[in-house]
Amino acid sequence: MTPSIYTLINPTVAKPGYSFEFLGVAEPCTSCRNLKVCLGKLQNGEVYSVTEVGKNKLDCPLIEGKAVVVQVKPSPRLLAVSRGQAVEGMTVTVTANAGDGLPCEEECRCLPRYVKAGQRYVVKRIVKKSFDCPYSSSRSLVEVTPA
Repeated sequence: MTPSIYTLINPTVAKPGYSFEFLGVAEPCTSCRNLKVCLGKLQNGEVYSVTEVGKNKLDCPLIEGKAVVVQVKPSPRLLAVSRGQAVEGMTVTVTANAGDGLPCEEECRCLPRYVKAGQRYVVKRIVKKSFDCPYSSSRSLVEVTPA
């Protein structure tokens, strides 16, 4: 079970389902007394979705006002894997040469932007049993989350 992740966000976007990419600690946050609570469990480059919106609000130097406490989880992302790895619940490790080192003509699903080489992911569901990849005919499209 994944531990709960809490952070602070602007109340205008604090709704279940809202997604954002954490790009690192902004300059106004470096001296904030809520830094560890707010950003302590977030990982650079990770995309998160709000799952619950709390009632508590805290001062936030970044938005220059009150920010609301929200619970978030890493957002699922699409990934092309070998058909043998397309099993719900299976943990897969993404390799940098997933597409044989060749750049895809369209948006790459073998190593998409929000998937990190060397990181482990859990297959949550199979989106397409057979996926048209320009470099491999034996791929499936799956939805994954970080392990």
